[in-house]
Order: sequence, then C-alpha cells, then structure tokens
Amino acid sequence: MVALKYYIIESREQYFEYCKILKELVFSDNESNEREIDLLTLLIEKWDKEHSTLKDLDPIELLKYLMEDHNL
Repeated sequence: MVALKYYIIESREQYFEYCKILKELVFSDNESNEREIDLLTLLIEKWDKEHSTLKDLDPIELLKYLMEDHNL
C-alpha cells in the first residue's frame, strides 16, 4: 500500500508549505501534475474556508484598511 503524500492541513506552516508546492506544480511544465494540483487546491481551499477572518469584516472597512496599509 502506498503512503499518502498529502494530509488535511493542521497548521499554518503546513498551509504555507502546501501553497509553495502548489505554486511550483502550477508553474512547472509537467502536465501530469493535474491530480496533485487538484488535491492541493482542495486542501488549501478547505483551510482557507475554515480559517478566514475576512468574512467577518465589512468590505468598505477592509478596503480602507488595505489602502491605508499600502499608503494609498
């Protein structure tokens, strides 16, 4: 039996590592990575959905904050 390569994301470090791997796969010339890309995308989206704090913010306040943070 083959060991799993990826698991449900349980930490920020693992999240960022998977994002890095996904980026490398997406920009590689190897077209056989499609299933791996799909799996990583699902895992990352699941983490984002469960840990996003932006959904609680007012969109106008968020834009104001981002503009101020970037000196716009």
